[in-house]
Amino acid sequence: MKKSIFALALMGAFSGAAFAQSTVTIYGVVDVGFQSLDNGTPAGRFNKIQSGQEAGSRIGFKGVEDLGGGLKANFVLEQGVQVDTGESDQGRTFGRRSTVGLSGDFGAVDFGRDKSPTLKYFDNFDPFGSALINNGNGVRALYFVGGSATVAGVNANSTGRVSNSVFYYTPGNLSGFSAAAQYGFGEAAGDNSAGRSLGLTLGYKVDALEVGFNYLKDNAQDAKLFTNAKKGVSVAASYDFGVAKPVFIYQKTTDDLTLEKKAYTLAVTVPVDANSKVFAGFTQLKNSTPFNATSQVGDAKQIAIAYNYALSKRTDLYTAFARLTQDANSKELAAVNGASVKEFTAGVRHQF
Repeated sequence: MKKSIFALALMGAFSGAAFAQSTVTIYGVVDVGFQSLDNGTPAGRFNKIQSGQEAGSRIGFKGVEDLGGGLKANFVLEQGVQVDTGESDQGRTFGRRSTVGLSGDFGAVDFGRDKSPTLKYFDNFDPFGSALINNGNGVRALYFVGGSATVAGVNANSTGRVSNSVFYYTPGNLSGFSAAAQYGFGEAAGDNSAGRSLGLTLGYKVDALEVGFNYLKDNAQDAKLFTNAKKGVSVAASYDFGVAKPVFIYQKTTDDLTLEKKAYTLAVTVPVDANSKVFAGFTQLKNSTPFNATSQVGDAKQIAIAYNYALSKRTDLYTAFARLTQDANSKELAAVNGASVKEFTAGVRHQF
């Protein structure tokens, strides 16, 4: 009897040690607020309660298992939630992220669906954090971060989140240098290039200075034109002075047809006190794509400002305003060509 009790205790101890090396975490964001939007729709201004203006509302599950020798297995399953209606986001069960992979001294490799390196690049450099303005998408709404066309029945890239992909990230001990790469399979029968997407980010960060380069090529732009690859090349830089953190972002976008678009942003983040900060920025787009035989699409300009106040480490309040004007043939964010776009938002975000 004593031996049986001892054996059970020993098995329990080893079992506990094994389980201690695997962890699963439930996490999420609940974000909802008020939006007033005038985008030139003939019916007039929209006033509504909207989810995910500062950060996409979500619930996620992530886990890690220590495999020994510095090698770990990792997974993430993340579902978007529309807090204002209770519906799931993106029409997918885990549309925000669904990946599994390995990490170690070599870096990390993930397989599945996640943000493209380009979207993560803008998340990092955009002072608005790809949020707060432009329907919760930040400054990057005016840039190219990926396509959304269906090619051969496969949605290879939906506005910055790529499916059917392999991701690689360098380890964090490269003297300030970092890189991220992504290859997305288009999965079109008999054609390896149809629907394919490629992404690469190179970065360098030392002290208060950070610079970055990003390249994106997405072949999923038109279901009928498999060869209509769209390409974006971006550079960005920021410097944290303590009292202010200015940033510069530039991107040139082209495709295999006629598109030629350039965009740049000058913006700044200013801490007001320990709990609050102000964001402000100016973005200009120059679209040289032919509109017809005698004219081009034209230019667009946007000014934006936002304020964030932290009630705690997990809960904050925010408000933002953005105004975009554009030439007669331009249709950035607007319902009709040439329309001005004005947006005001205010809300609350809680993280758990």
